[in-house]
Amino acid sequence: MYKQKIVVVGGGIVGLSTAYALLKQGMKQVTVLEQATIDHKRSTSHGISRLLRFEYGNDAFYSDLVHHSSKRWRTLERMTGQTLYTPTELLVLGHEGDQFTQPSYTNLRRMGLPVEFVSRQECKQYFPQFNLQDCDQFTYNHEAGILHASHCLGTLKALIADLGGTICEGKRIHDITYDTTHVPIRLHCDDGDTLTADRVVLALGPWVHTLLGELSLPVRPTRQYLLYFGNLTSKDFDIHTFPAFLSRDLYGFPLHSSFDSSGPRWLKVASHAFGNTINPNDEPQIEERVIAQIRKKIVDLLPAVRHATLERVDTCMYDVTPDEDFILDYHPHNAHIIFASGLTGHGFKFGPLLGEILSSLVRDTPPPVPTTRFQLARFAAHRHLQQESVA
Repeated sequence: MYKQKIVVVGGGIVGLSTAYALLKQGMKQVTVLEQATIDHKRSTSHGISRLLRFEYGNDAFYSDLVHHSSKRWRTLERMTGQTLYTPTELLVLGHEGDQFTQPSYTNLRRMGLPVEFVSRQECKQYFPQFNLQDCDQFTYNHEAGILHASHCLGTLKALIADLGGTICEGKRIHDITYDTTHVPIRLHCDDGDTLTADRVVLALGPWVHTLLGELSLPVRPTRQYLLYFGNLTSKDFDIHTFPAFLSRDLYGFPLHSSFDSSGPRWLKVASHAFGNTINPNDEPQIEERVIAQIRKKIVDLLPAVRHATLERVDTCMYDVTPDEDFILDYHPHNAHIIFASGLTGHGFKFGPLLGEILSSLVRDTPPPVPTTRFQLARFAAHRHLQQESVA
C-alpha cells in the first residue's frame, strides 16, 4: 500500500505540532525541515515563556479556541509527564468603553471561567505594584498561565521522533515547484538537494514570502522586543503574588526563569504594538528609541521597575495580517500545498490545535473547529478594491 510522503517546512510551534498531529493520526512518512535548528534564537517560537490568556475582547471565537488549546496542552502534559505550563492569574487593567475589558469579561463568564470584576480599591489593596491612575476597570481571571515555550518545542520534537517522524535541521528550502496537482511536489534545498513530497505544509512564520512570494500575501513581518527586569523582590513580584497582566498594549509575567529553574528569575514585559516592518533574514537590530518608549510605559504602570535592572532585551518577530486573524489554507494553485501564516504574535498558545487543523487539511478530514475565518479568500475583496484604485 502506497504511503504518502508529507513534508512540513518550518520547525516552530506550528510545524512541530502539525507533524505530531499527522503522526498521531496514523500518517507514516512525515518529515520536518528546519532551516536552522529547532528552537534557534531567531525562531518566532523560541524563548522562555508565552502567555496563555483567554481575554480577546468581544471576539468569543478566539476565547473558545484558547479553551480547546488549553485542554490539548494539558493532555500533552499528562501523556509526557512534562511540565509545559505553569498556572498564574491574569489581571486586566482597562478602561470603561475600551471594547476589550467588559466584552472579555462577558465572554469568559459565558464560558464558565473564574473571572471577576474587582474595584479600584480592591486592586490597590491586592496589587499595590500597579499605578492605577490611567485605569478605571479591572478584571481578574484565576485561569491563565505561562507556557514554557522552548520546553514545549523540545517535548514535541521528542514526540515526533518517538512516533517515527524525521526532523532535518539545517535544511533550507529556497524554491518549490510542481507541474500539476497529480505529481509530487519538488522542494529545492540550498545544499543542492531536491526533495519530493505528496503533500507539503508550509509553516514559515515571518519567512512566508520566501516561498510564497507569488501569492502577495498581506502578511507583514515586524520587529518586537521583550524586556526582562531583575533586582525586584519576590514578595512583590513572584507567581501567585503578582499576576500576569494586560494593560493597553503592554503585557507581562511574574518573576520566572527557564524551565530548569537554574537561571535568574526576571520580570518579563513586552508591548504588543506592532513594530517596524523588517526583512526576517536581516540581523536583529536593537532600536534604543523604541526600547526607551516601552520602558517608560512599563515604569508608568509599575513604578518599582524604575529602580530595577534591565537585564536583557530579546528581539522577536511577528507575522501580521491586516485583520490579525491567522491564515490556514490550501495554496490557490495546488491544493496539495497547505500553509499557515499571520500568527500575529498570539499564535503560540494555539500550537496543538493549529497542528490538528493543518493535519485535517492535509488528510481532507473535518477540522476540529470551523476554519472559514482563516481562509485566504477573505482578502479577495480588499485586493480587488486595491487593483481598482491603482487602475
